[in-house]
Amino acid sequence: MALVSPPCSLRFALCALPFALCPLLRAQGVPRYTAELLRCVGFEEEVRTTVDARRGMQGWQERGSRRGLLQLRARPDPQGLTFEAWYDSLKVEYTRPDSKLTPDTDGLIGGRWTGTMFPHGQAALAERPFIPPELAQVSDLSDALLDFLPPLATAALAQGARWTDSLGLDVERLLDSTAGSEQLHRYHWRITSHGGESPAVADTTVRIRQQIKDEGAMVWSVARGPLAWSREIQVTTRVSAGRRGGTPSEGRVTQAITVRRITNPAGCE
Repeated sequence: MALVSPPCSLRFALCALPFALCPLLRAQGVPRYTAELLRCVGFEEEVRTTVDARRGMQGWQERGSRRGLLQLRARPDPQGLTFEAWYDSLKVEYTRPDSKLTPDTDGLIGGRWTGTMFPHGQAALAERPFIPPELAQVSDLSDALLDFLPPLATAALAQGARWTDSLGLDVERLLDSTAGSEQLHRYHWRITSHGGESPAVADTTVRIRQQIKDEGAMVWSVARGPLAWSREIQVTTRVSAGRRGGTPSEGRVTQAITVRRITNPAGCE
């Protein structure tokens, strides 16, 4: 089971907002990811995953963790904001009832994700790094950069105001704060997705139901952009028995993610 890649249904729709409007939006107080804010940044990331599974009367739990330093470099481009990102360091552990796995991550270190970053946080990938098979078994990070950054509202928010969209994203601006002379905005977001029911491939009478919850909070510097955020993603899946018999099963995957920006990452000018 993948350790850290949120399911495809978490991917937010691509923003149709022209990049030429970004300076105007910033002037209106709308936070946006830009090449200026992400020119040379590093993020310390920690992900803790818990898998609670049940098949019939048998239940078990699996746990995983990931700690790494992710570097990201963005630049303006005629078609928008482009970026490259890579891990400088990464440690992954995964514990099952019968074993503990510590896959070698050396084959991924330095491998590049490249693509286009949209002002609200969604990314479109052009290249993905090679994921060593031993690592992919417990943590397939191929799409890790698709929604690495928190989602942003597309309208200016006063303190205490909320914004929602048709995809189920709800963003609330919390009370501001300061750190020295730096002005900090704080945001809370929530996404709930009910995937409905769908048939299994092998037996169309077997129904699969999935629910996804994504909730987090972010500290945003007016001068520097994203400073830190915490996030919890919970995916619940239930599979019915079907007419051919079989055993119903259900599983819940919970990911607790914390990210902190590094002030002066190695390699910045």
